[in-house]
Amino acid sequence: MIMAYSRVFIALKQGCNDFTRDARGAVGRCIIELRNGVGRLLLQTQGLRNDCDYRVCMLTKDSYTEVAKPFYVDISGKSEIKWEFIPSKTGIEVSDIKAVAVLSGDKAPLIGFVAGEYNWQRCLMARARVPSVSAAEAETPHKATETASAEESKEKLICIINEFDKNINDIKTSIQEGENALFDRECEQPFGDDGIKWVKANIKELCLVKGMWKYINNPFVIKSCRDYHYILLGKDDNCCYLAVPGVYDREYRLEAQAQGFKDIKPPVNEPLEQGKSCYYIMKC
Repeated sequence: MIMAYSRVFIALKQGCNDFTRDARGAVGRCIIELRNGVGRLLLQTQGLRNDCDYRVCMLTKDSYTEVAKPFYVDISGKSEIKWEFIPSKTGIEVSDIKAVAVLSGDKAPLIGFVAGEYNWQRCLMARARVPSVSAAEAETPHKATETASAEESKEKLICIINEFDKNINDIKTSIQEGENALFDRECEQPFGDDGIKWVKANIKELCLVKGMWKYINNPFVIKSCRDYHYILLGKDDNCCYLAVPGVYDREYRLEAQAQGFKDIKPPVNEPLEQGKSCYYIMKC
């Protein structure tokens, strides 16, 4: 039996300089393989800032599909994605792929073409984004200026997060009152009786818990809220906790730990297995 196999190598170059980590710029490379009807993508990049929210797309002449894996950049500016996919389920055949892009909002920090540049932007306008992400959620938060005070940065971030959900009530002026009201909600027990009071919250409500507002701009948290539309906030007699839902991936465990999520737990009575639901947890 003859096995169908094809392979394409794509060198990614810097599409704009707004997202580079330093003066050396950003670069990347991507390998896409097709073997027996299964596609495999390997993307490696370096030189990108790690405080931005990115996504990866494979583009054809007039359409695109978004890679269904989170794109996290570590503190050294490097990132790697390995993804298996079924072309028929993505709506794009490997032979039709014309470009691969690392996108942030409507900009391309990195872009690479299979055989010559073309007007790839029209691909993004040719069809709607994936249903789970609204236009407001797709906006990329801007980094607060380094010269702004902590309070000024906080106010800017609150304004930005308003774009995630226009229906969220205004943050209470009293942080302590807001935190008390937050933990007066009906409790969740995602991990059984662990001695922690867990409540569901949205990303904006991180501002209500002392020491947590700075994580509003964390790409790991933003990605989780974008995919699942909630986070969990926990509290016991000594500490507060932040838990973001996700899918367990051994490749990203170290990256999650580097961003402060030292613990990973599955939902109660479920095993922690590759590709299964889990929560990435940090203690504040």
